[in-house]
Amino acid sequence: MTPSLFRQCLGLAGLFLAVASCGPVPQAGGGIGGTGSVATVSSGPVTKFGSVFVSGTEYDNSRTIYCIDDDPCSSENKLKLGMVILVNGTVTENYSTGQPVTRVADTIIFEESVEGVVQSVAEDGLSLIVLGQVVHLDQKTIIDSSIPQQSIAELRPGEDHIEVSGFVVEDGHILATLIMMQTGTLHYEVQGTIKNHNATAHTFEIGALEVHYSSTTDISQMPPTSRTWDGLVVHVRGEQWSQGGPGPYSAQLTATRVTSLGLGVDNSEEAQVEGFILQVNAPGDFIVNNLRIQTTPSTVFEGGAISDLIFDTHVIVHGRLASGILQAEQISFEGNFELESNVTAIDSATRSLTLAGLSGMAVHIDNHTAIDGKGDLRTFEGITIGDHLKIHGRASGAGLLATELERSDPTSEVKVKGPLRSVSAPMLIIGGATINTSQIPNDRFIGIDGTVIGSSSFFQSLATGRKVSLRGTWTGSAVTWTSARLRT
Repeated sequence: MTPSLFRQCLGLAGLFLAVASCGPVPQAGGGIGGTGSVATVSSGPVTKFGSVFVSGTEYDNSRTIYCIDDDPCSSENKLKLGMVILVNGTVTENYSTGQPVTRVADTIIFEESVEGVVQSVAEDGLSLIVLGQVVHLDQKTIIDSSIPQQSIAELRPGEDHIEVSGFVVEDGHILATLIMMQTGTLHYEVQGTIKNHNATAHTFEIGALEVHYSSTTDISQMPPTSRTWDGLVVHVRGEQWSQGGPGPYSAQLTATRVTSLGLGVDNSEEAQVEGFILQVNAPGDFIVNNLRIQTTPSTVFEGGAISDLIFDTHVIVHGRLASGILQAEQISFEGNFELESNVTAIDSATRSLTLAGLSGMAVHIDNHTAIDGKGDLRTFEGITIGDHLKIHGRASGAGLLATELERSDPTSEVKVKGPLRSVSAPMLIIGGATINTSQIPNDRFIGIDGTVIGSSSFFQSLATGRKVSLRGTWTGSAVTWTSARLRT
C-alpha cells in the first residue's frame, strides 16, 4: 500500500482512529502445538527503542508505516521517547504455551495532546499552560533537546510554540510524557474532556478553553449534535486561537476537526492501553479515554487491587477487546507517589529502605519493582547508603511499595509527591512521613495552576487524600522544605 493510499484511508479521522480496515485483517494460522497470528492494538508512550517499546511492550518496527501528526504517512521513523502512540499490528503466539512469540507493528499513529503558544510557566517548573490547559511535569516527563537547556523555565510565554504528548488526567489537566518545540506547519491541537456542550451555539469547553465549531468543521467521527458531547474525550485541531474568556488563562479555539479518542477498533485478540481512569461505572468497570474496561474474576492485579480502580488512577491494562469493551486480563497500577532523596537506611530482611527527610515512610521493593540507574543498577542488593534515588510507588500498609526505582547523580534535593494521610497546619503526613511546612515562605505555596496562593489558601484547600508535592534541601541532618504545591 502506498503512503498516499494509506493516508486516504485514514482520512481526517485524527488521533487513535481505526487503521486496521485499510489493510488485510490478521488471520489465525498454524495448528495444535504450532503458531498463529492475531490482531493486536496498543496505546501508550514510547518507553524504549531498539525495536519500539510501548508502555514496556516490544514491537518489531522493521516494516512499520508511521503517521506522525498530519504529515503524510511513510516508512520514516520520527518517533521520540515519550510520544503517546497508537499501534496496530499482529502478534504471533505459540499455541502449545499460549505465550506471544513476536509482535509486529504494522502502523503507528501519533498526534499531540496539546500544541500551541505557551501562556505561562510556573515558577516552580512543575507546570505550564497552553490553550487553557494545565500541563504537569513529573519525574518521567522528557524535555526534548529542542527546548533551550531542556528546561521549561527557558520558555517564553506569548512567544514559544510547543508540542506536548501525554495523558488527559482530568478536566483541563494533562500529564506530559514529552515536551518539545513545535516543528512543521503551525497549528493548534488539544485533547481533553468536553463540558458545557452547546449544540445551538456550536461551542464546548475543555479546561479553560472554549472551542467553536461550524458547518465547515469536520465532526464526522463525533456523535450527532442532537446528543450531548459532554464527558467525551476528544482531540481538537484548529488553525486560529486567541486569549479571552473568564479567568487569567482562558482561551478560544476555532476548530477545523473534532474527533473522539479511542483504539479505533472494536475487536482485537490482544489489546493494551495506558492512561488515567476518567470515569467509574461500578467496581471493576471504568473508562479510560472513552474506552470501557471491565475486570473479570481472573483479572490479575499488580501494585493494587480492584478497590484501587478509582477516578484519576494511572493504569496499564492488558486484555482482549470484544465489541468495543476491553476485558482486562492484567491491570498494573502506576505509582501515585513520587519520591527523590538520599538513602539513609537499608533493611535487607524486609527489602526496604528509608530516605532522608522521609523517615516515617518505609519504601519496600519486591520482585516487580523496575530497578535501574547510574552504575548499571539492577537489583535491590546494589543499592547503598547515600545513593540518590528517584522512586515511583503506591501506598502499601504503613509505607510505600516501589514500582520503579532509579539511581541518579548525587544531589541534596528532596522531593515528595502523593496523597495526604492527614493535615493539621503547618504539619502534613504523606505516606507515613511527617513534614513541617512552617519554614516555607508564604510566596512558595503554589496552587494547582502554578500561581502563588499563600499558606492560608493552601491549607484551606487540603483534605485527606488530596495530592500535594513538596521540595526541599537535605543538609546532612535535616531537610529544609522550600515549596509546597497542590497537585491533580
